[in-house]
Amino acid sequence: MREQSPISNPKGTFSLESPKSGLSRRAFLRLALLTGIAAGAGVVYKATEPAGFDRWFRWMVRGNISKYFGGTSRVALGACPSYDSDILAVLRDTWKNANAPNLYGARVLIKPNLVDYVQGAPCFTDPRVVQAMIRLAREAGARQVIVGEGTTFRRDPQAVLEATGFAEMLAREQVEFVDLNYDDLVSMPLKGGYTQLKTIFVAKTILDSDVLISMPKMKTHHWTNISVSIKNLFGIVPGIKYGWPKNTLHMQGIPAFLTELADSLPIRGVAVVDGIVGLQGDGPLFGNAIPSGVVAIGTDLVAIDATCARLMGFDPHQIDYLDFAAWAGVGSIDEKKIEVVGESIARLQRQYEKPPRLE
Repeated sequence: MREQSPISNPKGTFSLESPKSGLSRRAFLRLALLTGIAAGAGVVYKATEPAGFDRWFRWMVRGNISKYFGGTSRVALGACPSYDSDILAVLRDTWKNANAPNLYGARVLIKPNLVDYVQGAPCFTDPRVVQAMIRLAREAGARQVIVGEGTTFRRDPQAVLEATGFAEMLAREQVEFVDLNYDDLVSMPLKGGYTQLKTIFVAKTILDSDVLISMPKMKTHHWTNISVSIKNLFGIVPGIKYGWPKNTLHMQGIPAFLTELADSLPIRGVAVVDGIVGLQGDGPLFGNAIPSGVVAIGTDLVAIDATCARLMGFDPHQIDYLDFAAWAGVGSIDEKKIEVVGESIARLQRQYEKPPRLE
């Protein structure tokens, strides 16, 4: 059992905090008006009612402060036509454009999406993208690089690693793999209060790390419409505690629970999205491949998921968990609040086939 190392950044970087400076009277009146308008729409968030009106009102106010007075979030896009391209060079440039965290001396946990293996369906993060990220982290002076995943279904993880090509890649790179479903458990406080849970158990390896790199596949999902960096966090929740496919946590309300995860992690976080070949249609497992030729990197997980939604041809305001997270002030989804650098959305945008839930 490894000893837990100090957490280098207790505040984390997943949420946008409210400004500390006071608001002018004019700004306050404008906020009050906007909050009043938003209150009418807030009734759609019945999932948060048990938390009480005071919390509900606080989330709504924070969301409006972030929306109308907060700063912008940066998302960097890199063009990568195929997996035979120089992925490391693309990641290197895109990481720099994103103002991503300094990895020097850091213990880095890379969390890909290894939901399962379905022949012919690109439902998992390609190991060549993860390999490039491992090499980039080492270039940047990371003290240690680990790859970890807690698969959604109760499958032999070694079988999934071998079928997806991860076993060979990890052996070649001499990187440890940690099965987060069976890792030691650590209780993590949930700070948002969006669900009825006050704490949740997560894999100890998560909180032993200095930086968590969420590396999802860009794809559709029949429950959440899209599956990108925030849905990928489901893999840090241990199946040994919550079962498979972790549906007991879905009962908390998927938008509320995903927002809780994104808002509560106490370590630095960054998303590196594999959109070189995406998955459309009946995701997260049985959809069809769609070449998209993009890598996306950012530290605001809400903003990067919203940007990926647009790359897929969807309106992020119509994605329940993104609309909820923005309403609560956890991140940005409005185009004017997201600074897209590198390649443009217009150049890389595709129209993904909708998952069955959207039909």
